[in-house]
Amino acid sequence: MPAEVKSRRGQRLDDSSILDITALDGSTTQAACRRSKNHNEEKESAGVAPVDGRTSHHVPYQIDGLSTFQESLRERGISEKGTDLILASWKPGTSKQYRSHFNRWAQFCHQRDINPTTPIVTDVINFLTETFHRGVGYNSINTARGALSLLGIVVDGCRAGNHPLVIRLMRGVFNLRPSMPRYKDTWDVKPVLTKLKQLEPLQSLPLKELTLKLVMLMALTQAARVQTLHLLVLKNTSIKEEAISVWLGDNIKQCCPGFNIQSVKFFPYTKDESLCVCRTLHTYLEKTEHLRDETGKKDGRLLISFIKPHKLVSRDTIARWIKHVLTISGIDSTKYTASSVRSAAASQARSMSVPIHHIMYKAGWSRESTFAKHYNKEIVQEGDPFQDAVLG
Repeated sequence: MPAEVKSRRGQRLDDSSILDITALDGSTTQAACRRSKNHNEEKESAGVAPVDGRTSHHVPYQIDGLSTFQESLRERGISEKGTDLILASWKPGTSKQYRSHFNRWAQFCHQRDINPTTPIVTDVINFLTETFHRGVGYNSINTARGALSLLGIVVDGCRAGNHPLVIRLMRGVFNLRPSMPRYKDTWDVKPVLTKLKQLEPLQSLPLKELTLKLVMLMALTQAARVQTLHLLVLKNTSIKEEAISVWLGDNIKQCCPGFNIQSVKFFPYTKDESLCVCRTLHTYLEKTEHLRDETGKKDGRLLISFIKPHKLVSRDTIARWIKHVLTISGIDSTKYTASSVRSAAASQARSMSVPIHHIMYKAGWSRESTFAKHYNKEIVQEGDPFQDAVLG
């Protein structure tokens, strides 16, 4: 090992030994290190193998990557309020997506006496290599790479994920284990629309069928994520003849400082009233008004359970509703999930020659390449459309 690397590693260990940070249980890191040392001596006597020639200090259930990052920010002199603002830059879904990689990185560094915020490129390469040999795919390793950059780790003057050696490693990962799109094709919306047309008249529909129809129509006409449908609220809803605007209770995934969607606008469909999302939404609001408690009539979420006591529903419930509609429409819901609605709706619009800029605006995509790479799929049609055209 080069002398400068040994020196850096020694400095890390020395630095970590003199830090005196209060732990969650009120003790200091020095005391925690002493407890960890005693604990490891017991485990070593029980036959625990060392890692890279050093005794393992790994205690899996005590490692939290986000807490480690939070402590590192405080060590840099950033105030508690400043730390909170930095952590608030990550949306809940982002934190959930990266948390496992944060934790593995913290454990990896803990085992090797590495400062998790100031690694060298060798540490990053070895961590990603270890992740690769866990048998995961390219996308998971790329997420781990992104997690290191998200933590603000800088190596040799550039973000950890953008280091030339890391980029070269990721190319090797792709060559050995290339990423594959989740869907190579998408389902035809026509069978679903045929099923939705049959759910009439609206006034006599049970609340379950009315809810299923509304959710699928909103998803199709907006190319909407389940998250978007889940965040729709009654507060400030604007109902006009030309459109219905429903506000969002929080930021959705594509929101950013330059693109902040605050409401979703639904337009009437006069060509076929049985597929009109505005008409269906009107009926849904009328049927559910008396089911909502007083506090939820104005500020509550739009979608509620069709089963007593008609509470607010989770995103998973809405996803199950969409999959149920796919199933009863004859679409293979074991292959296509609720998230496939975006690609199905966008691909159908593209096949009908809707301008790409309009599709991007509707779905909230800022780059045409996003649609082309992830959502523009071949539509799988039942039967033989050529034969139908010839014989029809």
